[in-house]
Amino acid sequence: MIRPATLADLPAVAAVERSASALFAGTHMDWAAGGLTLPRRMLRAGVARGTLLVADEGGPVGFIVAAPAYGTLFIEELSVAAPHQRRGVGRALLVAMERRARELGVAALTLTTDRTLAWNRPFYASAGFSEVDGPEWLMARLREQARAGNDPARRCAMSKEVFFL
Repeated sequence: MIRPATLADLPAVAAVERSASALFAGTHMDWAAGGLTLPRRMLRAGVARGTLLVADEGGPVGFIVAAPAYGTLFIEELSVAAPHQRRGVGRALLVAMERRARELGVAALTLTTDRTLAWNRPFYASAGFSEVDGPEWLMARLREQARAGNDPARRCAMSKEVFFL
């Protein structure tokens, strides 16, 4: 079941993120394995806006959090706990966030991701996201990530138009 997160979910959300990050061990993003989790203020803001959603199977096993950005919802993070990966949880979270974007009247979902890892760019492309070379605010996000140590040759920005039914 996908539902809006509550403040009580935040410790479990951090545990999900830590579990999901193990997937990066042994890759060029090894630094992300076991690294810091998202700031609590970002998660609390997602709860307040209704843009932090959890996949609940007797407790959170996955989450997605997005923030308004220039008429879009920018996906800050999508994580699924290791034992629940490759079972459609991430895709269900994306579908739920698209539904939330529609409710908010938002025109697109946007994100940045690694283009070379099989579970990043290819996953989002299979969910209808396209790689984009703009707008400028999204390109600025990529530059910020490069300054933080991400290899800019491996990063990309993606967008998916939200269609109103």
